[in-house]
Amino acid sequence: MKKQVVAMALCLAAFLAAFQADAQSWQLVGTRAMGMGGAGVATAYGVDAQYWNPAGLAQDENELNDSGFAINAGASFQATENVLESVSDLTDMADRYKNLASAIDNRQTVSAENLSTIFEGLDDISKLVGKDMGALVDADAGIGFKMKNFAVTARALGSMSILPVVDTKNIGLSGTGTGLELGSTGSAGSNQSSADALAQAINQNGVFDSLNQLLGGGYANSQELANAFINAAAAAGGSAQQIAEAVQTAVSSMGGAANIINQAASASGSYAQNQTLAMADAATFAEVSLGYGAQVIPGLKLGANLKVIDGYTAQSGVMILSDNQDISDIFEKAYDNKKNSVNLGIDLGAQLNLSRVLDRDILLNPQLGLTVRNINGPKFDRPAAPADLDPAIIAHWNTGKYQLRPQVRMGAAVNPFSFMTLAADLDLTENDTLLDGVQSRQLAVGMEINLLNRPSFNIPLRLGYNKNLASSAVAPYYTAGLGLNMMHFHIELAGAVSDGTTDVDGTSVPDSAAVSLMIGFLF
Repeated sequence: MKKQVVAMALCLAAFLAAFQADAQSWQLVGTRAMGMGGAGVATAYGVDAQYWNPAGLAQDENELNDSGFAINAGASFQATENVLESVSDLTDMADRYKNLASAIDNRQTVSAENLSTIFEGLDDISKLVGKDMGALVDADAGIGFKMKNFAVTARALGSMSILPVVDTKNIGLSGTGTGLELGSTGSAGSNQSSADALAQAINQNGVFDSLNQLLGGGYANSQELANAFINAAAAAGGSAQQIAEAVQTAVSSMGGAANIINQAASASGSYAQNQTLAMADAATFAEVSLGYGAQVIPGLKLGANLKVIDGYTAQSGVMILSDNQDISDIFEKAYDNKKNSVNLGIDLGAQLNLSRVLDRDILLNPQLGLTVRNINGPKFDRPAAPADLDPAIIAHWNTGKYQLRPQVRMGAAVNPFSFMTLAADLDLTENDTLLDGVQSRQLAVGMEINLLNRPSFNIPLRLGYNKNLASSAVAPYYTAGLGLNMMHFHIELAGAVSDGTTDVDGTSVPDSAAVSLMIGFLF
């Protein structure tokens, strides 16, 4: 009989592992799992088991799995590469860009400000090209009650994303009857050192031919082109200091801008019509769920979770170089344009303790777990695009249903000592995120050590590591958590942070970070 049960469990694992549909990224819900890097499938118990593995709801007289209630809240943030810095820099220079666009459209003489804006803007655009770019914010909050094998939870799960959409076609600086008016190709006089520095940068970065073409041609070499820029800036009223500062910005930005300039040398569109934009996509799901777990034989638990899901989806977009709005404005606009719909979700789970199944002690007491969330793939309506939006934003609007596709995750755990648990989780599905092109397949490893391991007083310490195997653009992060469990009262805190940072408005922030708090009363 035991061999048959194990065989059935392995067949179930193979069946669930065969799911290749994309799903939403697995959120780090609860302090225990977050503190252990997101490893919770094999070790889930208590109220949080409704999310991580409903099989963990099963009451076992031989182990601690108390009834009670818990309140938890958490949030996480992930940014790929330097997307926030680049988007922030582009929005900060929106006013300068408008001046550049006006100069191009009206064939005005290039100014010192225009000179720096051209190269700085192209440098920032280049940082958003050819990578899995974007920023993702997740949040959760819930209250749950568990009584023996049953649990009821009300929980809200939210995800918000910022996705830059880069225009590398419209970067021309001239055209029929329009374009920038440059100055004389002769000596730059007192500004000659600035012209020489600009010419040297043009040569070193190999952009003369392409830049000459973008400006309509007619320049014999980089020195003539640099002189023309500097003489125009001086004629537009730029002081020697302003011109020197503009050249310094242009020189420092030209390395990044070079790739864009060379790729788009034959572009027919004007930089004044550049349609680089940011799209915001958001979804919040309020769930009321009923979970049940049962031990079918000693060591094997199965569970299910039925959810009524009230879903809100929202979208918006901002033309980065013209709307002059920051990241928070994008989300504000998104939630002004939302759509509500309701559906059902089903989660299934299994946990296996090999020592108990085989009725004998096995080294390290190995445990296995398997969870499939949203097995029925519930779908939710998306809002229609407002008619007054820029056509470029409408062209990138998500019009299909928002689907919570099945997520399949396996876990394993061992107990080297009675006070220590080592655990690991791995997504068996490569999951979608709200960022197009950025997938999520988490490898989570963690440990829990009970510093004081008494029934009436316990202090669990947790450490972990989480890596997205599906995207090298997402930095891994390290997690930690600490709890204080006195009698029936529990309070726990967990956090996560990556070792990479990005700069936003002069402030250095981690590429990835998370935090979670839980307060509970068990009996």
